Amino acid sequence: MRRRILLVLGLALALGATVTQGDWKMDIHRGGKVERIYLSAIDSLTFTGNLAPLMVTVPAGDFIMGDGEAWCGVDEREVTLTRDFYLGQHEVTNQEYMEAAQWAYDHGYVTATTSSLLDNLDGSTEELLDLDNDWCEIQFDGAGSFYLRESPSSYAQSTYPDGYDPASHPVKEVTWYGGACYCDWLSLQTGLPRAYEHSGDWSCNGEDPYGAEGYRLPTDAEWEYAAQWDDERFYPWGDEDPDCCRANFRLSDPCVGWTSPVGSYPSAPAALGLSDMAGNVWEWCNDRYTCNLGTLPVTDPASPGGGDSRVRRSGSWANLFVECASRDAGGESLSNYTIGLRAARTVGQ
Repeated sequence: MRRRILLVLGLALALGATVTQGDWKMDIHRGGKVERIYLSAIDSLTFTGNLAPLMVTVPAGDFIMGDGEAWCGVDEREVTLTRDFYLGQHEVTNQEYMEAAQWAYDHGYVTATTSSLLDNLDGSTEELLDLDNDWCEIQFDGAGSFYLRESPSSYAQSTYPDGYDPASHPVKEVTWYGGACYCDWLSLQTGLPRAYEHSGDWSCNGEDPYGAEGYRLPTDAEWEYAAQWDDERFYPWGDEDPDCCRANFRLSDPCVGWTSPVGSYPSAPAALGLSDMAGNVWEWCNDRYTCNLGTLPVTDPASPGGGDSRVRRSGSWANLFVECASRDAGGESLSNYTIGLRAARTVGQ
């Protein structure tokens, strides 16, 4: 709908329509909220086919990773990140993932059935998205097209009895492989080298994610650094105790009962303009998982060891772990209704 409105607006401007303050306004309806823009305040419009989500710049720097209390975040160590990086302003939405999956399907990078989206690069057939689960809001029609639907699950239907638009909700039922592939699709679509090998251990740029040119999942350290920017706060919004006004998570009961549209909780570090760094859905990170990271200082840390479990961050609408330092794990093939992702990319690569 937003693209249709912008197209109409663009045609009007191209045809020389005259607008003045107070004459024409545009109401953008998104996530149950309305944003009003005066057309006279718009300098120009840019239409793009770029699949990449909106991203913010996180400056390089030092911080203390871990807080002495959080789940698998007890160890405190000084971490130096030497490179600025981009991080998704919000969690990847169903709409964004669907459009990228459609592009990848049209170019032969994936295969799909009505029950599953599968990788098709480097001989891989890993499952990327579990389409036949009630919790998945992305569907495939079996004839070449993906589409969105409301989840028929009792969670979604009881939370939104009058219906909801899944487009702006974060993608769910995506495996770690599905997160890595999404990042590679963005790279391929924009002419960048893809970061991940789709065979063996699926290393990111030969285990040097910071040196990757293309899009990738954020490292464990990058994610925490951005969440606590830039005062080593306990929660993304500060040090105040969590409540249902600050995040979509589970207190004694779920605050919402299902995911919220991305951007509904923008009280992440204000200087960065991130949203939903606590709750909504878990977010896959690049690193393999080890609970205890130790206390020795480290520069640009990447995966600490082997195994097929990967770090996930932020907690979810059904979980309590919303501290910046909280860390959890999931197998690379795991998918469920609480796991999504946020993309990253090193600046200047």
